[in-house]
Formats: sequence, structure tokens, C-alpha cells
Amino acid sequence: MKGGYILFNGKFYRESDPLFTGADLYRLNTGIRESFRTENNLVMFAEDNYNYFINSLLSIGLPIPDDWDLPRFTRDVSRLLNKNHFFLAAKVVIHLIPGVSGTDYILSAEELPAGFYPISEGGLLIDFYEEGAKAPSIHHAYEPSSRFLWMAATRAALSTSKDNLIISNNQGFACESIGGTFGYLIDGSTVFPAPEAQGYCPPILGVVMECAEQSGFKIIEKNEISHEDLLHADELFLVDNCLGIQQVLGLNTRRYYTTGTVNIALKLSEIARKEHQSV
Repeated sequence: MKGGYILFNGKFYRESDPLFTGADLYRLNTGIRESFRTENNLVMFAEDNYNYFINSLLSIGLPIPDDWDLPRFTRDVSRLLNKNHFFLAAKVVIHLIPGVSGTDYILSAEELPAGFYPISEGGLLIDFYEEGAKAPSIHHAYEPSSRFLWMAATRAALSTSKDNLIISNNQGFACESIGGTFGYLIDGSTVFPAPEAQGYCPPILGVVMECAEQSGFKIIEKNEISHEDLLHADELFLVDNCLGIQQVLGLNTRRYYTTGTVNIALKLSEIARKEHQSV
């Protein structure tokens, strides 16, 4: 049978095992929760992800777990996938949380369609999130700064039958999406929110920028991206650390029909396959 196991501090437990009490809930809310993709038992862009987790820990003042280096990280992920019989593609979720004497970590996994960030042909229908904004934070690039905003935005997306929402910072400029970020194509350039936009930056973002550049686009990082910028773009896409590049079919009433996003997504799949073969 597939699935059913998690890895807690290097030891296997069934998903139904009572590992935490109600008093432990604050720990799960004050740590880090990220996810990443695996293919054929290997972490995609493992070093990028591991370095990102370390920087995320440092941003909120949590110590690195004892003896937790890149080889152990990839080895533990492989053990988890083998235990659950997830031999093709999987989404692995990592929690790094305050422990009694240091930082605890939890790994869980679920299956994904194989294919090295396969392209979704249909495209997403999304909109702007108008009910809240992201506040400035010293760890704005990392998941803890957006977690509760994403929860509220997800409820809003479900209530309006949207696949995702574009979130703005407290100055009204677009800075991220639920669980990821975005890029848009305009006049031969691919534009992403700059770090100064205070948006979340998923671990895969640097790879996506490289893919856009290799596809012939000039890369621009912009501090102030208005709603009008996105509505007047040639194309819009979302960046998700597990799913890669997701085509956007429509934002609000705007529809996008050109093919530059597909070329960038194909380049991401190509680079991911080469990464896998080099391991």
C-alpha cells in the first residue's frame, strides 16, 4: 500500500500516530513550512532548496537541526519516498519547528504526476486579492511572512472559484501569489517582483529566471508592479516550487493567448531532466 508514513527527526511514524498535543500547536505555527518536488526518488534542485531552508531558518532565528546537512536532507527524503512507495514524482512537505532542545523537522509526502514539472494545458483562472495586503517584514521572502495571509486568500479564492490570487504589499503593488510568485511577459522581457517588493520568493525562482533568459527574454525585476501592469501584459504565469511554471489563462476579465510561457516551461523541464541525470 502506498503512503501512510511521515519522518520525524529521522524516525518513521504513521500519519495517524499522535505525535503532538494541543499545547504543541504553537510550535507548528511559529516554524517553517515549505514544499518541494522529487522525481524518481531525487530532490529536484536539492542544493537550491536546502540553502533556501537554511536561510529561512536564519531569518526567523531558529537553529539548524543537529547534523542536518545537504547529504542527510536528500537521504532522509529518499528514505521517506521508499517507505511510502512513491517511486515516481512526489510533493514533499517539510516542517522545521522549535523543539525542546533545538529545531525539530518533519517530512511528509504525496504523489504528483510525473514529468519534471509537466505543463498544465488548460491554464489558471485567477484574480486579485482585495481583502488584505502583505505587511513589511524582515523575512518577507520566506513562507512564515505569508502563511496566514495565504490562508485568508485561499478562502477568498475558493469562495469565488478562482485557482489562485495575486497578493499585493501594503503599498498596493503586486508582490506574490498564494504559495508562490509570478512573472509576466511584455515586449520581449520577463518581469518578476524585485526583492524590494516584499514578496515571497520560492526556492525555484532563480532557476525560472534562468529558463526565461535562456528562452530569449530580458529579465527585469521591478519594485512596483501595478494591477494595470499585469492586465496589460502579453502573458502571465505563476511560479510554484512543486509545480514549476503554471500558465495563467485569465486574470480578472483579461485573457492571455500567446505562447512564450510554454517555451519557458519547456526549458524548465529540460533543465530539471539534466539536473536529474547529473546526480
